[in-house]
Amino acid sequence: MLRRLFLLIAFLLSAGVAFWLSLVYTIHLGTVTVPDLVGKSTGEAETLSHDRGLVFMLDEGGVFNKSAPIGTIGAQQPPGGFHLKSGSEVHVRLSLGHEKTSVPDLEGLSMPAAVQKLEEAGLQFGRRAEVSGEGNTDAVLAASPEFGRILPPSEKVDLLLNHTPPRPLWVMPRLLSRRLSVVQRFARKNRLRIGRLHEVAYPGFPAGMVLRQYPPAGAPFSPSDIISLWVSR
Repeated sequence: MLRRLFLLIAFLLSAGVAFWLSLVYTIHLGTVTVPDLVGKSTGEAETLSHDRGLVFMLDEGGVFNKSAPIGTIGAQQPPGGFHLKSGSEVHVRLSLGHEKTSVPDLEGLSMPAAVQKLEEAGLQFGRRAEVSGEGNTDAVLAASPEFGRILPPSEKVDLLLNHTPPRPLWVMPRLLSRRLSVVQRFARKNRLRIGRLHEVAYPGFPAGMVLRQYPPAGAPFSPSDIISLWVSR
């Protein structure tokens, strides 16, 4: 009984192997193996294709392939090792080399906006350097590598940022109904800047009295701000 079972198993295995070999032979009968063309010149790739009985087709539009020099075959379809019938087409595209991107113009942008634009371009933010007094806002002045430079993806870009120190803010005092001379002395003492005076006719009100002010009382202002006054005449 065991002998018969062993013979049956051996027969089934032999039949399976024979079927597999027959199937492989049938599939590959009359086919050729597609050569690996990536990285080869167009002339060399065309010769290899024709030697295998295949039709070499160069398609328009290149592809980025950092492992294939620019101008060589960057991609092929079907890939190397694939089996085709003789006379079938092999389509290829030329390599554009390593993918590139340019540093966008970030001048005048805030730091968060500049970093976002770098990421959208496929680049990374590197280091940050700051200078003061080169503008009125915290904004990007320059980049290294410079704007427009062509770089591989994910390269780091350093940014130079103008930094404006925070201005000291005070609370605007109430100047209304005070004599102009008193207000002027107060301004000189506290190094405040009074701009051009606006004289206004105000019947029944003594001349030289402050009628209106800007910024208004209670508003935040800095010592560099100009105070506008409207004075009775």
